[in-house]
Amino acid sequence: MQTFETPASPPRERSDVRRSLCRLLGSMALLALPMACIGDIGAGSPDGAPPGVGTTGAGAGDPGSGAPDVAPDKANTVLRRLNRAEYNNTVRDLLGTSRRPADKLPSDETVEGFDTVGEGLSLSLQHIESLEQAATELIDELFGLPAGDARRRDVLSCQLQAGSEETCVRQIVSAFARRAFRRPVSEAETSGLLQLARKVSDAGNGYDEGLKAALRAILLSPHFLYMVEKAPAVPPGELAHLSDHELATRLSYFLWSSMPDPALFAAAEAGGLAKDAAKLAAEVERMLADDKAAELIENFVGQWLTLRRLALVEPDPTTFPDYDVELRDAAVRETELFFSALLNDNAAIETLLTADFTFVNERLAQHYGMQVSGSEFQRVGLVGTQRVGLLSHASFLMANSHPGFTSPTKRGAWVLEQLLCSPPPPVPPDLMIDPLAAPAAGETVREKLEAHRAEPSCQGCHSLMDPIGLGLERFDAIGGYRDSEDASGELRGISFSGVRELAALLSQDARLQSCFAQQLLTYGVGRPFHGKGGRDYAEGVVRGARAAGQQGVLDLLKAVVQSDAFRTRRGE
Repeated sequence: MQTFETPASPPRERSDVRRSLCRLLGSMALLALPMACIGDIGAGSPDGAPPGVGTTGAGAGDPGSGAPDVAPDKANTVLRRLNRAEYNNTVRDLLGTSRRPADKLPSDETVEGFDTVGEGLSLSLQHIESLEQAATELIDELFGLPAGDARRRDVLSCQLQAGSEETCVRQIVSAFARRAFRRPVSEAETSGLLQLARKVSDAGNGYDEGLKAALRAILLSPHFLYMVEKAPAVPPGELAHLSDHELATRLSYFLWSSMPDPALFAAAEAGGLAKDAAKLAAEVERMLADDKAAELIENFVGQWLTLRRLALVEPDPTTFPDYDVELRDAAVRETELFFSALLNDNAAIETLLTADFTFVNERLAQHYGMQVSGSEFQRVGLVGTQRVGLLSHASFLMANSHPGFTSPTKRGAWVLEQLLCSPPPPVPPDLMIDPLAAPAAGETVREKLEAHRAEPSCQGCHSLMDPIGLGLERFDAIGGYRDSEDASGELRGISFSGVRELAALLSQDARLQSCFAQQLLTYGVGRPFHGKGGRDYAEGVVRGARAAGQQGVLDLLKAVVQSDAFRTRRGE
């Protein structure tokens, strides 16, 4: 595999920097194309890859761990770039900046619903130009801070004084690269950065500019921009633990969408993180108690439960004159707080559907016909109301409707895809389907869909989706309740009526737990777990947790972290 060193030529002009970056990241893009690319770049991590742990995917890695066997997971994660949220959070934690430079980058592509999957995180010329600009602005901001500013002192830990400049530059760049690369740095890497600083300085720019160039090079390095994992020193196909620093990085971006903090870095330095299940579990507990765990809710839940979709929702103002952005934002927050409560309580994943509580503020309570005052969200009971669990949340109902009327088809498809990981078959490429027109005066959506399903080309898929969504017809296109509609439906041949009966049926579906594990694996590991292989692996993770008497949301998250898919990779 081709190797790279930190850039060692002085960026005298912006065009020179761009050319260097294009060469560097262009090569990286080539490395990122294969499905099993692991990105053995530069001198690599000194802690290396430990010996292999076997060839069958034991649930928690080591054969002696006592974890039940699960179906082997034979794929590897594509070397992946930090997505926009991860880049912004990382430079915040690395430099203490409030800037959000990645907001200027192109939107990240999603694969299997998530923007953490390596094969979707491509690199364009626009990325390169924006990353170059970001590195320059971030380092200029750092050097522009007052001498006594804590943010400045955290990075610029010594003063450049005549006769000892190189010693100070070495101290600064080695410490900064260590944090930015999320692992120890080699002497060769440090020497390359020093050579760059020296060349810029010798060109008449001074050591300040040389140091700036070295720090910019760190922010433009693939070791910063990508989550690099070394090829394990085992035969092809055999499993090996990630190094402790690689696992710490994977865990940190899973739970925080950012770089490891000093405590996690120290745990990796101490060793044993990748092999000691108790130590890893303790870190998960600690990290979830940190405020930064809100990123898991925003980024994982926001994509899994498609809360981000609400930014595109534009209900018809004539039909829904009371809709406003305040209601939309409250609907998103309700679901975020709701899932946070399930995680904190380690509730069973079935509670997602059957919970008799939710969170509302005055604006959302008014929409739901409840009595709550103030802008702060409060936990409220739902016993005796027409609502229960996620499927009565306005966020889900709004995101899966047409602007002026409901869409049982979208709602049913969402349940199949997001909760059961059993999407309906794709539409044949040669089938042209006109958008569903609004029901005519006196016509219901149910009647409209019955006519649609009468078409032979539509019947197959719609017979799977529509009967689920029709059970939610008592909720309008923005989640308001109405008792004038028929809410009868069918799931797997069982008839039901209304959201409570649908929630009860879905809560008994064995696919619910394994689908949740499958969604966590895809988001956290950074590659798809689709098809029978992915489903079998997720079911194995769930079986392992269940055998240990652990079936809550937090238990399943921990089981994912302890799985081979999360803690290991295969030899190339």
